[in-house]
Amino acid sequence: MTNLRAAAAYKRVDLETAPKDSILDRLFARLLSDAATARAAIVAKDIQTKGNAINHAQQIIIELKAALDATTAPELVANLHQLYDFANARLTRANLALAVSDIDDAVRVLSTISSAFGEARGMR
Repeated sequence: MTNLRAAAAYKRVDLETAPKDSILDRLFARLLSDAATARAAIVAKDIQTKGNAINHAQQIIIELKAALDATTAPELVANLHQLYDFANARLTRANLALAVSDIDDAVRVLSTISSAFGEARGMR
């Protein structure tokens, strides 16, 4: 097995066996990291890095939305959908207009959601 295949297998097993809250923490950490990378790339006028980071962040948002279960808390899920849509729209605008303020808006919302999930886990 090549090193790349071994690394891919390790990542797959790691994700399949990780607790759900750990995966959520990782997703939000990567999402916020992508946003920071995109912000720095806009400042540096590095269009390719900006685009790649924003695209990856948006893929994570799509996955977070897809994981929501409206049967458990319909109102909360509807609110989360709206917040994710807001963040996604801001990232799209940042991608097109090279506006760091739009990334900052998205980060504020996503950081709040991440913190709320962390607090909710602490209540269990």
